[in-house]
Amino acid sequence: MANREQAMTASGLNVLAAIWLIVAPYVLNYSHTSAASNDITIGIIVGILALIRLFTPTTSGWLSWINVILGLWLIISPFFLGYVNVSSLWNDIILGIIVAALAAWSSSAATTQYQA
Repeated sequence: MANREQAMTASGLNVLAAIWLIVAPYVLNYSHTSAASNDITIGIIVGILALIRLFTPTTSGWLSWINVILGLWLIISPFFLGYVNVSSLWNDIILGIIVAALAAWSSSAATTQYQA
């Protein structure tokens, strides 16, 4: 897979992960907790950065590193924010791994030159 397509694929999948983060509090029924506000906020940021990366894959590689950091935050945030809902805890851990891995994959495409 060419680097440009790799960055676009990973970023597109991260957009989908961001959409899930935004709707998960309502689907998994934890919409009135600190977990919900964390997920919605991080979902919006991840989504915006992934969209920018999706549409400008050759010039915005550094944005993926921000999403890696946000993915790591999702993994540790249940312990810092004291989640009491098990579904929100596992949702954030699993989505954190997914977001960080996809962002790292997208970022790895930026480390080499893009093919025309």
